Amino acid sequence: MSTLRLLISDLAARPDSSLLRLLSLRPELMHPPAADFAALAARAASRAGLARALDRLNQPQLQLLTALAVVADPEAGATAAQLADAVAGAGPDDVERLLGPLHELALVLHAPGDADDAGPLLFLPVTSVREVLGAHPAGLGRGYVELADSLPGCRDRLAQIAAGLGLPSAPDPAGPDPSLPDPSGPDPAEPDPARPRQRGPLEDVPAQEPGAGGLPAVPADPAALLHGHVTSFAGPEELLAGAPEGTGALLAKFDAGPMGRLAHALREVGTAAGPGAAAGQETPDGGGVATGARAPRDGGGAVNWLLRRGLLVPLDDDHVELPREVGLLLRHGHVVTDFALAPPATPVAQVRTSLRDNAATGAIASVLRAMGVLLDSVQSAPLPTLRSGGVGVRAVRAVARDLGVDVAQSYFYLELAAMAKLITLDPDTSMWKATASGWRPRDRPAQWLWLASAWLDAGRLPSLVGTGSPAVNVLAGEANRADAPALRATALQVLALLHQGRGQAEPPTAEATVPAPTVAQVLEHYAWHHPRPARRIAKTLAGFLAEAEILGLTGASALTELGLAVIDRDWDRALLLLAGALPEPVEHILLQGDLTAVAPGYLSPDLAAELSLLAEPEGRGAAGVYRFTPASVQRAVGAGRTAAGILDFLAAHSATPVPQPLAYLVTDSAARHGRFTVGAASAVVSTEDPGLMAELLAGGLGARLRLTAVSPTVAVSALAPAELARAMLDAGHSPALAGGTTAAEQVPARGRRAAAAAQHQAVAPWEAARLLAGEEPAADAWEPGEGLAGDGQEAGPGVGPPLGPAEAQLAVLRSRPAWTPGRGEAAPALVREQLQRAIRARSDVWLTTVGSDGRPERVRLHPVTVAEGRVRALDRERDSERVFNMHRVMDVELIEGALDTDSKGRP
Repeated sequence: MSTLRLLISDLAARPDSSLLRLLSLRPELMHPPAADFAALAARAASRAGLARALDRLNQPQLQLLTALAVVADPEAGATAAQLADAVAGAGPDDVERLLGPLHELALVLHAPGDADDAGPLLFLPVTSVREVLGAHPAGLGRGYVELADSLPGCRDRLAQIAAGLGLPSAPDPAGPDPSLPDPSGPDPAEPDPARPRQRGPLEDVPAQEPGAGGLPAVPADPAALLHGHVTSFAGPEELLAGAPEGTGALLAKFDAGPMGRLAHALREVGTAAGPGAAAGQETPDGGGVATGARAPRDGGGAVNWLLRRGLLVPLDDDHVELPREVGLLLRHGHVVTDFALAPPATPVAQVRTSLRDNAATGAIASVLRAMGVLLDSVQSAPLPTLRSGGVGVRAVRAVARDLGVDVAQSYFYLELAAMAKLITLDPDTSMWKATASGWRPRDRPAQWLWLASAWLDAGRLPSLVGTGSPAVNVLAGEANRADAPALRATALQVLALLHQGRGQAEPPTAEATVPAPTVAQVLEHYAWHHPRPARRIAKTLAGFLAEAEILGLTGASALTELGLAVIDRDWDRALLLLAGALPEPVEHILLQGDLTAVAPGYLSPDLAAELSLLAEPEGRGAAGVYRFTPASVQRAVGAGRTAAGILDFLAAHSATPVPQPLAYLVTDSAARHGRFTVGAASAVVSTEDPGLMAELLAGGLGARLRLTAVSPTVAVSALAPAELARAMLDAGHSPALAGGTTAAEQVPARGRRAAAAAQHQAVAPWEAARLLAGEEPAADAWEPGEGLAGDGQEAGPGVGPPLGPAEAQLAVLRSRPAWTPGRGEAAPALVREQLQRAIRARSDVWLTTVGSDGRPERVRLHPVTVAEGRVRALDRERDSERVFNMHRVMDVELIEGALDTDSKGRP
């Protein structure tokens, strides 16, 4: 059964609401937009798509999906009752309730049954789920058949074990297979690449009697024989009956995993005591480290007893693996033994909401002040980059001194400024420069939301800066992590769940409290809500929570209402909460006789910008201090301010009269300004005729060309030479450029594009996300109740409200056929799945490939492996192995009933 084709049909049959729900839960499936349902199904069933989806599952969902992948028949599936038996502590109702979200996420499918079959529903995991879960799902090892197929020489060893146990098998009248490795020959760890590995079924294969005409009997597969032998035991007690002392304790070491270390694992165990029976080599550690415990000398000890019976299978001379059949029997048939429907019930400390809000408000004010100081520092002294990447410690120390913090804390502020694009790297100079022209004019709530939204979606981990050997430099590429946004978002979501599950409300007389979990408690809950990425986030969670505290998303380790709004991406609510939490900006200052101005609070953006131009900022905190100096006043005059304008501005915004020393300073500094005049001159215009120059300067043409005469025959202009020549050409003159180039050859399109780009207003990260999501229509977009086709006319096709990404993707899917055989994005996935089915069924296939000359070839083959973009197959007619690149395979047709046998009748 092709689960990929089944998924295509399932998606095409879903209602629009279910498809929109799937696209909202797995948005990566529509980036870029899928062409049809087959492409959508191929993405949903791909390894990358499944890995992302599995990262979103909580512990019971992942455990149930793992149990389904283990117990479900690849062709028929499994029932809810079978899954309930495989998960200890789960009832049929729990299983059915958990299967619904898994089906909604396109991870589980309903297996089709017979038309007249009224039995229970059968469920199947989608393609590649078993591969994404790994070789050891739920801590169980590989089965006997899989071990025999993947380990060179393992099938021969299993045959010896089956013979030693007296398991029924028919003799091979044709003698030994020359294609099998000789035990006395070369190392079995080096397989012969020309011989395909033989495969065995998942069920018992009884020995076949000799057929009519004297045909040789087909011997039973030893892997299948051992599978049937182990699964015939009722429980672990019956399996271990007569085992040496300590065997049960040894097997208990494999609870953590099926792999173990064992010296001389390939020992000969057919005799009473093999070469590995010496003390210190008998007990493997299930975690992969030999314990070195002494085993009793009872004919080989517990290890040899397990090896002789195939209960441990050697992987090489140093490692063994506990087969899946044995692991399931030791667990009494349960795939999952630690099923938990609810998250941990660890008590969490509580803090008062007033304490939380005060701490968060102080953090918000601090990060805004620090960012303003940092931008001033970088603007005055750009940060050079090192040859190895990042910014050096010397430059960071200068920024830390300006911020008044230690060097380690300045790392985050620099990283945050880069995340928000407030400082950017100039590729021409390799310097980090301040580019916050769109951030500074905004009010403080919008400034903070700019920073928080940028941090939320940034693909960097600032907590990595300063760690490692050698240490990661700030703003270096080593801090980039593609999964940082997902890990950050899931960590905050777990924090939000802890906040929402605060428990019973306190009495009305007491002040309200909220949970303030520690890093360990958040990690414990994270491991339940997202078990797969829990290991990856273990080293970064403390950094995430510390950064959230600096930003003010949390206060005193407790999540704030503002933090909840940011996590939900409710930007309007976040701005509203910020406006109510932050004090109103002040519009006045206090001028003092010592040539300073005191800001009694946070100034409005316009007032702060003008005051920073007139004076030098000093001090820290909300009540900033600005000092007027001759250099600062001359800087303002050079920017176009006049002495009278400066004094009028100060008088209008000062709660105190302008002190006389300050008035003298402004007047005197302005008087000394302008003794020399410096102008910009990018182009020079010269002529031999003074009258022609006077004509050029006359009227408004000279002003438009920004010309200034320096002699009767020479004038200079601030325009670029090519732009000046083009303007003169448009005015009816025909200038010649220095160097022999004509004006018509110089088109200043780059200058016009740069001017248009300079006029474009900067967009905050949260605004860009909203625009991409289609949440805010344009100013001239469609509004409900408005007619776009005129009064009394109906709108034409395609006229309507703008669609979001999910709605647009759904419209594309509904407008095209669900699947076009042999074409589209799903074709390679369907070919790969068909080959894997043939390998599991040990069946031949008709393989259609395209050669290097473009001609198709259809050949009957027996596929052996599919890996690394190639398929290995046995060509029985040529008696050789062939390898094909997957991108050249066009079609695979399974030949039903074709048993994998060689010319001698062997399987």
